[in-house]
Amino acid sequence: MIQEGGLRAPERKPLNLDSKNFWDEKDLDKELRRQFDVCHSCRRCFNLCDSFPKLFDLIDESETMELDSVDSKNFDGVVDACTLCDMCFMVSCPYVPPHEFAIDIPSLFIRHKAQNKNKVGIIESQISKTDLNGKIGLNFSRFLNWITDKNNKFFIIILKKIASIEINIRLPKYNSKNFFNVIKKKSLSLNTNRENSNKVIIFSTCYVGYNDSEIGKALIKVLDKNNVFYEEGYTECCKMPQLEQGKVKEVKNAAEKTAKKLLSKIAEGYKIVAPIASCALMLKSHWPLLCPDNEEVLELSKNTMDIDEFLFDLHNNGKLNLDFKSINKEITLHTACHSRAQNIGSKSYSLLNLITNEKNVNVEKCSGHGGTWGIKSKWNKTAKKIGLPAARQVFKKEGNIVASTCPLAALHLKDINDDKKLISHEDKIYHPVELIANAYTEGEYDEKSTS
Repeated sequence: MIQEGGLRAPERKPLNLDSKNFWDEKDLDKELRRQFDVCHSCRRCFNLCDSFPKLFDLIDESETMELDSVDSKNFDGVVDACTLCDMCFMVSCPYVPPHEFAIDIPSLFIRHKAQNKNKVGIIESQISKTDLNGKIGLNFSRFLNWITDKNNKFFIIILKKIASIEINIRLPKYNSKNFFNVIKKKSLSLNTNRENSNKVIIFSTCYVGYNDSEIGKALIKVLDKNNVFYEEGYTECCKMPQLEQGKVKEVKNAAEKTAKKLLSKIAEGYKIVAPIASCALMLKSHWPLLCPDNEEVLELSKNTMDIDEFLFDLHNNGKLNLDFKSINKEITLHTACHSRAQNIGSKSYSLLNLITNEKNVNVEKCSGHGGTWGIKSKWNKTAKKIGLPAARQVFKKEGNIVASTCPLAALHLKDINDDKKLISHEDKIYHPVELIANAYTEGEYDEKSTS
């Protein structure tokens, strides 16, 4: 008897990289067709992203208007349009495992990307090397931030020619110093009792370490206010950019190395806390899928928390410092796809409701950015189209403070606002932890322009 799977918790099957079938092109094509046929019969995801419309157009414009007359070479475009947001698996599809149809489009597309990883160009591959780029960026931050500024038309045009990066977009800036070392130095001077307090390892992520130290400063301020003992535990990039390029073995190796280094701290009672949603998702979900037999990776997964999840857990246990100076403005929060895919609920929204006197707004729509996907000339127009419904809700009301659980989504949403001129909003789109940190001190927020 066939049962709908929508009311049961999704049960994702691991990716067996050691299986010959995983790397077999014919077996992949057979599975693509099997799952695509189910999608074709359902079409619930027609407006979720650009992959599904592309698939349905291929079928509708084929000779038989069925999948049997679609050439497999055309599947490449369907896969390329996927940003691995995980929303089709986590939110939309009623046929995910344990349903017998076992539909898992993101995992299927990772497999396709893995078989085609050699097609990734040298420049595209270099862009994804966030650690290497970050180290270079720290040493030449002033120069590189000037070159990549969206108002620097001459160099932006050159960047488009060389790297196929779209003109008139905001790119992440580089810190002037390594923030990993700041956390290490700060942790050495803590007065918090290590044995009798909550203990966390900050997996600070390459974005906080290299690109936006303000998030890191806010994070340690909030932990200090809550007497949380912390240490710095960043090892290397979570490899989300490499996963998007199908470099699954590289991701697996990074997962195993990081888990081995952090396991001793977990045994001492530490939780691993990540301030960036995409990185938390990688440690929690994608690493175990690639390393299903590695007990260290599985243990790391169980003990990793998104920063907002960790803080709300403190609140649930009566341990969160509630000595806030309320912010007298309404906050519009964009809850990014990689926050939602963690299946932890709207923890950021619940926390922000503790620091305002107004009724806040939570927008749960995809920004369309997709990491390195949305900055490419080939996809930027589509990325903005996908993100426009979210931007319309985020920038619905002038005067609101705007926050997002994804800093890259924040930059992209501001670009959409610039293009569509939805409202006048020059302030930074904040990470929720920045607003929480400010509520502990000023009860106001610092206006930092990112235009």
